[in-house]
Order: sequence, then C-alpha cells, then structure tokens
Amino acid sequence: MVKVEVKLFANLKEAAGTDAIYLEFPFAPSIGDVLMEAVRRAPALKKFLLKGGEFNDKYKILVGQELVFKENFSRALEGTRVAILPPVSGG
Repeated sequence: MVKVEVKLFANLKEAAGTDAIYLEFPFAPSIGDVLMEAVRRAPALKKFLLKGGEFNDKYKILVGQELVFKENFSRALEGTRVAILPPVSGG
C-alpha cells in the first residue's frame, strides 16, 4: 500500500473541515490520481479545484519542495506528501 498525505490550506482546509486528507492506494498513484481521490473523499473541494472538469490552475500543487504543473499530473507520485496551495493575492 502507498500512503499519501494531502495537506490543505486556507479555504480548502475550511471546505474539507480538516487540514489533511490521508489516502491509501494499492498501486503507485499519479499526482492526478491523488488529487482526484482527495476531491472524491472531500466533495466540497470540487468547487475550488475543478473548473470545467479540469484542474483549476489558480491552485498550486507541491510535491515535497517541487511545484508541479497540470501538464505533469500524469507523472507518478514521488513522495508521500502533496500540498494544495490556494491562490495568493498581494497588495
């Protein structure tokens, strides 16, 4: 089993009611697999993370210290922690 922790922040944390979702896979998941399973486990995330059925790229995905872009979501997950960061506004 592959265990993955999905860390949530700000509005995602509030929507899911937790700061982390813990997932288990019987196989080595892709980054996309992890994100879709997180949405399945916490359906309130869907309105933030999916836009027209595609990942809302206003949100950033970190695997370890690496920023992963949507075009690389099919890549196998290397690590056990994925962080989903909300859009950042400045002023």
